[in-house]
Amino acid sequence: MNAQLQQQLAWLSPQATVLKNMRRGLEKEALRMNKEGMISQTEHPRALGSALTHPHITTDYSEALIELITPATKSIDETLDFLEDLHRFCYQNMGEERLWLNSMPCMIGLEDSQIPLAYYGESNIGKLKTLYRHGLGVRYGRKMQTIAGIHYNLSFPSEFWQAWQQASQNNQDPQEFINEKYFALIRNFQRHSFLLLYLLGASPAVCACFLLGRQHGLASLSAGTLYQPYATSLRMSRLGYQNTVQRDLQVSYNHLPDYIDNLSNAIHTPYPPFADIGVKKDGIYQQMNANVLQIENEYYGLIRPKQTTQRGEKPTQALKARGIEYIEMRCVDLNPFSPIGIDKPTAHFLEVYALHSVLSDSEFFAEDEYHELSIRQEQMVEQGRAPALQVTINGQATDFKTQALALLNEMRAVALVLDDAHQTTRYSESIDQQIAKVEQPELTYAAQVLAEMAKHNNSFFAFGAAIAEQHRDYFLSQPLSAERVALFTEQAQESLAAQKAIEDSDTLSFDEFLAEYIK
Repeated sequence: MNAQLQQQLAWLSPQATVLKNMRRGLEKEALRMNKEGMISQTEHPRALGSALTHPHITTDYSEALIELITPATKSIDETLDFLEDLHRFCYQNMGEERLWLNSMPCMIGLEDSQIPLAYYGESNIGKLKTLYRHGLGVRYGRKMQTIAGIHYNLSFPSEFWQAWQQASQNNQDPQEFINEKYFALIRNFQRHSFLLLYLLGASPAVCACFLLGRQHGLASLSAGTLYQPYATSLRMSRLGYQNTVQRDLQVSYNHLPDYIDNLSNAIHTPYPPFADIGVKKDGIYQQMNANVLQIENEYYGLIRPKQTTQRGEKPTQALKARGIEYIEMRCVDLNPFSPIGIDKPTAHFLEVYALHSVLSDSEFFAEDEYHELSIRQEQMVEQGRAPALQVTINGQATDFKTQALALLNEMRAVALVLDDAHQTTRYSESIDQQIAKVEQPELTYAAQVLAEMAKHNNSFFAFGAAIAEQHRDYFLSQPLSAERVALFTEQAQESLAAQKAIEDSDTLSFDEFLAEYIK
């Protein structure tokens, strides 16, 4: 165990209750598919409310890509139960459609035009959200934007930060102390993310239609299915939600002001290939601007520092004004074996992982380390389950299994503190389950996906369609409580009214609104 972690656990263990008010929330994406298994061409169901203003049910890139958002709660059980109820409400209002429960899409059509952009109404902010998505499509292609995942949002309570700052005899401004510690967490999260990609990756295969016309290097498993034999997460590979533009964009994770400045500069730095596309073509907007990034959210990272935004506020403005409120862990594939895309052991493990990351020593990133992180990520997503895998750490080829077990054994001590804080044994049990996956690669989600595909003639589509049907039956067989139906119905109606109010209150033309937003 590293010395700093041992020291931090020494003061934290006797007062573990300072962690009991941790808060977590989930953002889960899934494509709506029609009964035949093709991406839905229908509008976002009106019974689900307005995708612009609903607090829990919206869309991501495509009109067919539903995003379900839980409130922040003090309990993993409460968070996952709420997500399950959101699924039930969706299924009660989606007719014959199903939700695709794999991160990599299937049957999305051969042309980008067959992937409908999300529509948020006729307000300026609604048009802006659709334009941003149109810009992503012309920059990177629409297919890439149909990849789905689950984001795990986590914040540590004020009692924890106060106790730590007092134990450290630190006289900083409290929010600056919190910002520094969250960035320490973010650096360690990325350094050790190879472990998450192995344990939680669930996308070793993909429909051939997704890669039509692209060079890929994957092997053919069956007609219509491509795969990598030892892959963990093709979603996080260069074939997934990655691009060469952002690979060359270095964003600092050493200090919050540098992070904000780097993203802000990218939003205001012209990029010639995007300029060639044009901001407008024949009088129609193609993208918000011709810069490296249209907005901050275009930058795809494994983890993000977050602050709740106020109306009209950009993410970097919120961070600059009020500091980091929580972190968003973004490299988690959908688990197709769970009806809601994530299970409780994964949730408990992610919280252990995050606490281990914030308590451990976290040196600032040197420039060459950013490059090494990218190399290590590619090694893990493409060959993560290969026997005797070597990963690059500090410039040296290192045995993956040895490193993984060492980290998990360190995390066991962290899990015991969380067990104590929440009066449970689930955190420690989650570590035992992850160790078993390292010892037996066939237990990983990626290996299980390939094993189940074998039962469906090695067809990614047949496997996905069958499991989507099972999940649909599960949700429809267990109706929502009357209280939940009333709550979600009321929220849907209120969101529709809120969207109309926004549309009625607009006074600027869209050209004026966009210019003001960018400025």
